[in-house]
Amino acid sequence: MKFVASSQPAEGLGVLILFRLIEDATPAFFNPDRRLWIARAPGRLDVMGGAASRSGAPALQLPIAEAACAAIQARDDELLRVWSPTREGHRSQRLSTTLGDLGLRAGEEPGSYADARTFFAADPRDRWAAYLLGSLLVLARERGLRPAHGFELLLHSDVPEGRGVASSSAITVATLRALGQLYGLQLDGPELAALCQIVEREVAGATSGAAEAITAACSEADEVLTVVADEGVRPDGALVPEALEFVGIDSGVPRGAVDENVVAVADAAEDRARTERFAELLRQPVTDDSRRELGELMFAAHAAHGARGFGHETTDFLVGLARQRRDAGGAILGAKATGHGSGGTVLLLGERGKVWLEALRLKKALLERSGHSAHIFRWSSPGALSFGTIELVPAKG
Repeated sequence: MKFVASSQPAEGLGVLILFRLIEDATPAFFNPDRRLWIARAPGRLDVMGGAASRSGAPALQLPIAEAACAAIQARDDELLRVWSPTREGHRSQRLSTTLGDLGLRAGEEPGSYADARTFFAADPRDRWAAYLLGSLLVLARERGLRPAHGFELLLHSDVPEGRGVASSSAITVATLRALGQLYGLQLDGPELAALCQIVEREVAGATSGAAEAITAACSEADEVLTVVADEGVRPDGALVPEALEFVGIDSGVPRGAVDENVVAVADAAEDRARTERFAELLRQPVTDDSRRELGELMFAAHAAHGARGFGHETTDFLVGLARQRRDAGGAILGAKATGHGSGGTVLLLGERGKVWLEALRLKKALLERSGHSAHIFRWSSPGALSFGTIELVPAKG
């Protein structure tokens, strides 16, 4: 072992994979004589309200076990090297640049966001790096950071891209947290979330929702957060009841683009009432009546999602199968498409330990229908602040 961890990480959170990548990348990428810091941020499932959260309605969010992990190490020079191993061929894996190329020259004001967008747009295969290196620029412009040296940054993420589970927020929050450790910046949860949105909007040129970023930064495992864009996290979150379980199933359809004008005129009052009632039920003892109502609220949310033009035949297929299983006495209580836009992931609610088997039924049916072998999201995990950071120090001897 070239490095020793400052604490023992929880298993199954992607960190152990990152440890193996670090060992394999030393000394070719990392210096074995310098310490590293590791930060982590999860993706999320939109339990209720996410489709209209940008119009001011509350959104219920649940962090997932799938997460982005970032390992960072200081350099002596101005070089910035980022590496994100991937088996996919649609993007690059490595990018090297300098502080100066990023508009961070000694004695000068940081470069503009417009210049940064142009820089990262030069090659579409490098767009992923906008979230990582763009985080450094945002810290310079928004927090006054004047980095005197560069870094090596390794990113590993098992949050599927384009499935409506906030993969970009996860990698951005993890990177911001790692940069904060490297350069000595204290970033609390609300600030991490706000900076994440600036990175996504101003540098990456992507639509960014507050709910996704706040969940990546501020969540606790198995806790359904109530998030409002202008307020942050409400103090009335609810643990997932012991008798129930949320499971997500990837439809295989990339999440479609969101028409912000449609979102803006969405029936926020209807969404707010449905979301607040759902949260209230989660905080109460589970009864037969509450089970039934929770399920009906999810089916109603899915119907409203489709009525706004965000539906997709594949997510409708999965929700329809879930309703059939519910009506036949299966362990499913309700189902809905998650997040903004069409496609993406379908959320199931059901009996703990049993709805997982129902998800496997739906996965098999989807495979037979489309040939897509769905990823199933089952477990939850803590947000970036709750997880903390891990320091790796060079092994002695």
